[in-house]
Amino acid sequence: MWNDRAIHAHKQSKNDRKFPQMMGAVQTPVRDRLLNLIKREFEPFRFAAEMLARSALKTPRAARNWLSGTNAPDAEALIELMASSDSIADEVIALVQQRRKEREGEKCRGLSSGYAGSHGSEHTTGHHHQCM
Repeated sequence: MWNDRAIHAHKQSKNDRKFPQMMGAVQTPVRDRLLNLIKREFEPFRFAAEMLARSALKTPRAARNWLSGTNAPDAEALIELMASSDSIADEVIALVQQRRKEREGEKCRGLSSGYAGSHGSEHTTGHHHQCM
């Protein structure tokens, strides 16, 4: 027997069933940028999947999936890749900086009510930006 969610999904077209694409200022999704970077870094090598797996402390099968674009690395593997490759670390840091810049461009919500939406002191984190 089908539940309501399955019935609703069955009525939708195949395109509508897929997870919605990221919208906004980011033109290339983060996942695609990361996977392209991994490909550029490792595909030129003869044993690319094995080298990538060793760098990420994962299996060669997982690495082949990343190189083919089927899957993306999880957080643990990404941290290992960043630790082993300066260019991957630099790209991830650039993505973070891009996100911060995009957020700074948005209007700060909640300032009119006197609440800036942060949990904790801005003096302790050092990452909050003042909107004017």
